[in-house]
Amino acid sequence: MRRSLTTQSKAVNGRFCSTYEYEGEQFDVCDSARNAMLVNELFADAELTEEDKQQLLPAMLFPDLAAAVEKAGRERFWDMVDSVLWDAMGVDLYGTRGAAGSEEPVFDWDEDAGRIRASLLQAYGVDWDEVAGSMSYGAFLDLVAGLMESGETPLQQAIYYRTAKCPKETKDNREYVEAFRARARHFALRGERPEGDRMAAANDAMASAFASEFAAAGRAVSADE
Repeated sequence: MRRSLTTQSKAVNGRFCSTYEYEGEQFDVCDSARNAMLVNELFADAELTEEDKQQLLPAMLFPDLAAAVEKAGRERFWDMVDSVLWDAMGVDLYGTRGAAGSEEPVFDWDEDAGRIRASLLQAYGVDWDEVAGSMSYGAFLDLVAGLMESGETPLQQAIYYRTAKCPKETKDNREYVEAFRARARHFALRGERPEGDRMAAANDAMASAFASEFAAAGRAVSADE
């Protein structure tokens, strides 16, 4: 993903958008956090064919699809979609970048939804339902990543026990190690993560965009304790 303090956001045709560049041209992309979640659901929908997803995705991304097609040109259109989708949401449409999936995801949008909501409210006083449609996905992920530095929140606690190494058991710390293992089991991700199918594993694709950041923050928290 590409995040910048100079990225401009605005409403276009009543939809929250930010401007992204592709080969010198500016494109308005509907990159709200809520829309990113809908894109995630689109990719993960096993009942839709790849052709269905290809037809639905452009209208979800561009507030003026005809203008986007005209500006990019039909020959460059899907390369442009791949570029802005990566920059806006960290999704690798063609599966050619690879970097985002190099770390195992340490959270799951569905399994951790309640923890994320509660943590945003606890740390920032932010209500997800109030900001989801008026905040970019990149800005939202910055807040989520910042939760690792915001004291003990439900999400921070879950990620800590998913990433921290269990201490070696000794006769003096047996109860602590047993409690640690119990918490690790409690917070472990339950969902199966299919490998090789990047569309069916879209949740992983989006979550892994910040997996390295989360894992590093989790290790830092572990080192401080």
